[in-house]
Amino acid sequence: MTRPASRRLRPLVGAVCFAPLMAEGIVSALDGVADVCLLPAEVEDLPTLLRTLSPDAIVVDGDCPAARAYTDEHRLPLFVVPVESVDGQVPSPDSLRALVVGSLLAGQVHG
Repeated sequence: MTRPASRRLRPLVGAVCFAPLMAEGIVSALDGVADVCLLPAEVEDLPTLLRTLSPDAIVVDGDCPAARAYTDEHRLPLFVVPVESVDGQVPSPDSLRALVVGSLLAGQVHG
């Protein structure tokens, strides 16, 4: 990570969602592990909002160029959790939680 260490008690995960139901699923999956900030994918100036929030990771439910550009620039994890199943598979809340937590821990160790 290229940002200075924050003073957060838990990591902040930005959830950029096209589908409101998916946003609630992300909040539920990460409950107790991370603070989640829900952001609608259609927000007018998403890049500025992401810079202001400075999340530790981002979860999206579809293609979001602004989130991808932010995570690439700041070398942060980006998780794409599609609303529709891929090959009949939809990530479970437990698998999402494991992916996000593992990635955030790896960032702490290697960051």
